[in-house]
Amino acid sequence: MSDSPPEESSSDTPQPEEPQVEDTSSEEEDETFQEPDNKSIRHEMTASRQEWQERRQSLDDLYADELPSPGTRDLIGRVSNRVKKGNIWFAQGDIHVGQGRPQPTATIHELTENEIEDLRRTLVPTQSQTETRRLLDSQRLVLLGGAAETGKATTALAALLDWAGRASWIIPHGASTPNPRDWKLESGHGYLLDLVDTPDAVDRVTTSLKRAGVNADCRMIVLVPEHIRSSIAPVIEHDPPPNRRIFAKHLSVQVSGARLASDDQRALDEELRALSAPWQVVELVRQVAVTVESGSSIETMLNRRFHRMRAKVGEDLDKRRPTLGRCFMTSIAVLHGLPEAEISGAALALAERLDEKWRRDHSPKPVQLWEKLPAWLSYVDAEATPGGPGGGRSIRLRRPELAAVMLRVIWEDQPTIRDSLVDWLNWLGGEGSWHTRIKVGHAVGKLATFDFALVNERFLEVWSRSRRSRDHQLAALALEAAAEDPSMTRRVHVHLDLMIRSNDVKKAIAIRAYASSVGLSAPDQALAAFRTLVLNRGVKFHHDVAQSIAYLYRGDTAPTIMDHLAGWVRDGGPAGRRGAALAFGRLAALPVSSSERPRLSELDPHPSLVMLWRNALSYEEEGRLAVPESWDLLLNEWLRHYDERPTVREITDQIFSLTDGRNTERALLYLRFWRHQGEISAELHHHLRQLVHRS
Repeated sequence: MSDSPPEESSSDTPQPEEPQVEDTSSEEEDETFQEPDNKSIRHEMTASRQEWQERRQSLDDLYADELPSPGTRDLIGRVSNRVKKGNIWFAQGDIHVGQGRPQPTATIHELTENEIEDLRRTLVPTQSQTETRRLLDSQRLVLLGGAAETGKATTALAALLDWAGRASWIIPHGASTPNPRDWKLESGHGYLLDLVDTPDAVDRVTTSLKRAGVNADCRMIVLVPEHIRSSIAPVIEHDPPPNRRIFAKHLSVQVSGARLASDDQRALDEELRALSAPWQVVELVRQVAVTVESGSSIETMLNRRFHRMRAKVGEDLDKRRPTLGRCFMTSIAVLHGLPEAEISGAALALAERLDEKWRRDHSPKPVQLWEKLPAWLSYVDAEATPGGPGGGRSIRLRRPELAAVMLRVIWEDQPTIRDSLVDWLNWLGGEGSWHTRIKVGHAVGKLATFDFALVNERFLEVWSRSRRSRDHQLAALALEAAAEDPSMTRRVHVHLDLMIRSNDVKKAIAIRAYASSVGLSAPDQALAAFRTLVLNRGVKFHHDVAQSIAYLYRGDTAPTIMDHLAGWVRDGGPAGRRGAALAFGRLAALPVSSSERPRLSELDPHPSLVMLWRNALSYEEEGRLAVPESWDLLLNEWLRHYDERPTVREITDQIFSLTDGRNTERALLYLRFWRHQGEISAELHHHLRQLVHRS
C-alpha cells in the first residue's frame, strides 16, 4: 500500500517511549486515557518518527513479494490520472482521493481511451459477461455476484462498454456508504459500483439507485458478494475465466511473439493451477515478461514466488522433528530482525507451551535442549548479525518475504497448535518490548488476512476488553497490517467505523489504527471521527488524536487537515480549541522536512494558518498554555524563515496584528526576550512590536 514513512532517521533518534503506566495486576486502574507527562513536543515527534519508520519496515518485510505491482489488480489498478482540485494516489490498486474540503461518499472515475483499449485487448470473455450484457438491454440495474477477486470488475466494465461505449467506476471513500443522490449520472453511460465489502448495504443502496438516479438511458452494474439474492434487480453469478486463457492473452500483449520452452510452460502451468485470482495471473505474466526480456531463467523466477516458497516451508516442517526447530521457525516468522535473545527466548516459550499442552502422561519429558543456533539459522535460511561492541546479535531472514510464508503455513497447515499459537502471541505482545509489540501486532494483522473473523474473536476483541494501553496498541497495529492487503482495506475501514461508534476502549484503538495507511486512504473519514471524539468525549482522546493527525500530515493531506482543525476552533468550543492546539503544535514540530512532508512554512498560504497559530499560541487551561512550547515553535520553526519565505512574512504579520488581552502581553514579552537573546534582528523586533501595539 502506498504509505511512505517519514524521512530516514539519524542514529541519535530517540527510541519510542514505553507506556507511562505499567499494569502489574488486573485490579489496577485503567491506564487507557491518562494524559501523558508534558514532554517536549519535539522529543515526542522525533520518537514517533522512529516508531513510524519501524512500523513501515515491519510491514514491508511482512508483505514482501506478496503484493502485486500497480496495475495488476483488475482494470481499475491502472488508473493514473489526476482529479481536479485533488490527487488520486495508489494503494496497490485501490484509488483514494485527498482534497482540501469535505468529500462526497464516492468519486466517479470515467475510463480513458487507453484504459478501454487495454481492457479490450486483454479481455477473456465469459458467460456471465454475455448474460449481463443481454440484461442491460432491458434492465437499468444489474447485480453481478461472485467470490472476491475473481475479475468481476473487468467483466462488468466490458459489458457496460459493449452497451454504451463509455463506462465509469464509482469508488466509495473509506467505510462510507455510497449515496446515489450525490451523483450526477449521464444518459447513455455505464456505471460500475462495488458493494462486495458492504453486503448489508446492498438492498439500501440499490433501492436508492432505483429511486434516485438510474434513468432509462443509463445503466448500472453493482458488484455484490456471491450467492446474494435481491428483489430489486436481477443477479448474475460471475464465472471467472480459466487462468491459462488469461495468461496466454496477457502474455501475447506484453511479450508479442514470445515462445516458451516446453519445460518452462509445464512449470508455469503448475504455477497457474495454484493461483486463485485473475490479478495473480496478470502479475505472473508481468514477472514472466521481465524474465524473458532479461534472458533470465523461468525456473529461478518461479522458485522465488509465493507458492513455491510455501511448498518448501511445508517440506521443511515435515522433515524437522525436534520441537525447538519448529518453534524457532515460528518465532523468527513473527520477530525476524530483532535480537537473538528475544527470538530464542520466544521460541523456547512456545516450545514449553506446546510440551505442556500435548504431554499425555505425567512423566518428565523436557523440551530437547542443547541444540546449536547455527543449525536453527540454517533451517530457516537466516543469519545472525553482530550489533557492534556490546550490542549482541540480531537475526534476520536472508529473504524477508519468507516470514509471511512461514506464518501462513504454520497457521493454516498446523491446526493442532493454533490454540497454543494464539496464547503465545497474546503473551508475547503483552510482555515484550515496543519492538516486539510491533512485530506481534503486525503478525496478527497478517493472520487476519487469512481469517478475519477468527482473529477478531481471538485477538481484537480480547485486546479491546483489556485495560492495558499496550493491548490497545497491539489491536491498532493488527488492523494497520491487515489493511496492507488491498483486498482487506475496505473491510478494515468498515470495522473501524463500527469501533468508533462503540465503547471508549475501541474508540482509542480506532484512533491509533487511523494513524497508518488506513487513515491516509480516507483522511476525511478519519478526521470526521476525530472531531466527534475531540468535541464530545472530554480530553481523554485529545493526545492520541493529535498524534494520529501528525501521522496523517502530508503535503496532499495538509489542506484537508487545516480545514478540519479550523472547524474545531470555530465551532468546537474549548474542547475543539484544545484539540486543535495540541494537533497543530505537533504539525509545527515536524522533525524533518521532505517533499512528501513539508514544514508548515513551506506550504502554500492556507486561509486557516493565522487562526491555527493564534489558537496554539493563546489557548489556556487552568492558567497555562495548552501547548507550552507554542511560542518556541513559532520562533524556531517559523520566524527563522521570515526573510526568505513570503508565506511566513504574510502569516506572521497577521499573527502579531491580531493579538489581544493576555496574548498581547505574552507577545511583547517573547519579542523582548528573543531580541535580548539575539534570536531576531532589531528590525524584525521593531516591526513586530509595532504590529502588536497597533492591534
